[in-house]
Amino acid sequence: MQLEFVVVAYRSSGELTGCLDSIQVNGPAGARVVVVDNDSPDDSAHVAAAHPVRPRVVVSERNGGFGSGCNLGAASSQAEALFFLNPDARLKPGATAILAAAMDADRALAVVAPRVVDPTGESLAASAGAEPSLRSSIGHFLGLSRIPGIRRAFRPVYLADGGVRTRPDWVSGAAMLVRKSAYDEVGGFDPRIFMYMEDVDLCRRLRERGWAIGYDPDAVVEHIMGHSQSADQPFRWYGAYHCYLVAHRGSLRARAASLAAALGLSLRAAAYRRSRPVNSLRMARSARAALHFAFSSPRPDLPPDGAPPA
Repeated sequence: MQLEFVVVAYRSSGELTGCLDSIQVNGPAGARVVVVDNDSPDDSAHVAAAHPVRPRVVVSERNGGFGSGCNLGAASSQAEALFFLNPDARLKPGATAILAAAMDADRALAVVAPRVVDPTGESLAASAGAEPSLRSSIGHFLGLSRIPGIRRAFRPVYLADGGVRTRPDWVSGAAMLVRKSAYDEVGGFDPRIFMYMEDVDLCRRLRERGWAIGYDPDAVVEHIMGHSQSADQPFRWYGAYHCYLVAHRGSLRARAASLAAALGLSLRAAAYRRSRPVNSLRMARSARAALHFAFSSPRPDLPPDGAPPA
């Protein structure tokens, strides 16, 4: 399978070299790479251009968000598949070959993604999951997806076990192999979604067209996370999540899901306060964001389509 890597960079000059190194070492021999400088204020474009993989560098005149950057990088590609990879992600040996083989073996697969781990090797819950809804939110945030006998009724928004090969509803855009014909069929990422939920949205639209989504934990990508994120990331992420629920499930169910999330996240924050204080603080911030959206409309800079303000 002929594939091309697409890396969208924003304030990523410190991470790009490691990402491109991993493609050079663990990607297919002679793999083509495109790096999109998403109007980054640092020297990401120069770092990319100087790398030995000799990527095609596309410089955007504005930062239209992650999905818009991906679309820009994919626009002129003639590859059969596109491997979207975050600049703070690192391919592990064999990952690309495993995903490409899975896609070659199943013509119904539009997307197949690896297990995403942190630098310690711990699986990240955000690798894949079920379509966001009131039921999947309860399953994840309140832990009902872990209770025998009812877990099937409460498939969680995030995978409960990242080590199982499955057909989820969505996979993480941090590392995903996408069939180019399927990507073109649905028009790529929705450029109105600036950041967060664009991967969930893409997978939903592909499934609506009859395509399948795959997840293979034998393929592994390390994700450092957070290098281009602002301090209000938990609030912005939950805002995008709530807006997605409003758009596809209605305001009432979205508010109920946010209440469930606020309760579950608050309980976890309290439980982790001593053993994992950093995680506890992050969960507490997310809980406050969920509670905010449960009782108020999205902020003006977080409209229902997830786009930034005009």
